[in-house]
Amino acid sequence: MSTLGKRPSLKRAVSRQQVKQQVPVRINNPPWAAGTSPARKSAPARLAGSAMFSPQAWAEIGRSLKLSGRELQIARGVFDDQKELTIASGLGVSAHTIHTHVQRLHRKLSIIDRSQLLQRVMQEFLALTASPENVLPPICANWDGGRCPLRL
Repeated sequence: MSTLGKRPSLKRAVSRQQVKQQVPVRINNPPWAAGTSPARKSAPARLAGSAMFSPQAWAEIGRSLKLSGRELQIARGVFDDQKELTIASGLGVSAHTIHTHVQRLHRKLSIIDRSQLLQRVMQEFLALTASPENVLPPICANWDGGRCPLRL
């Protein structure tokens, strides 16, 4: 009789019950679910870029640049590094509408891209805080003493 095609029988050294007791099964609770794996650690919370200005500062920036309420909301979305689709879903309008508003912002502020929008808003904020009739508090602690390097 040939042994071809037949597998030798393997005897189990231990019973299934003994194996279950020795090896913990983690089907419902994998090790990475508890945060033990570095790949599964959550990233720290990311702050919004528009939070660098107070609501009063945003209102003054919008008034100074003659921005509509919607244009100011879109500028804040750009500060938060949101794409047009994300801004649109947050405001409940279409992405095409946001794109149109962004184009109008570019024409109104004489800018060509998002980075220039950020620069223009920052310049306006600094100008508002440094102006003699400023409604925003100065950002420099030495403003009142006349030693602020931002004083023109």
